[in-house]
Amino acid sequence: MSCYCHITPGRLRIKTPIIRQNAGESERVRELLRALPGVQTVSVNGVTGSVTVHHDGSAADSESILSVLKENGYYRTSQEPDHSMESITSRIGATLGRVLLGAVVEKAFEGSLLSFLAFLV
Repeated sequence: MSCYCHITPGRLRIKTPIIRQNAGESERVRELLRALPGVQTVSVNGVTGSVTVHHDGSAADSESILSVLKENGYYRTSQEPDHSMESITSRIGATLGRVLLGAVVEKAFEGSLLSFLAFLV
């Protein structure tokens, strides 16, 4: 899941994989954003990885809030590499699957080749 951002006057909504299914990170984001001047409310949904921030627009605007999230590793643009745990485990699982499939196929052909050679001899 990549990051998503929607900005309207006085409201910022982002989705980030870092807080998805992670109660500790969700709470850290909530506290980080609540501490910013001008932030009125912060709503975090850890199930979907969504954060909605209502702000007054004077002391805190959407760009400054995004900047704080980026500095703390909770938001990244699509050009930045995805190092989220979800992405890493997905790549490990895919690699492991390919290795296991290769070993099974190799073993299957190994037996067939030996049987074929035995037949020829």
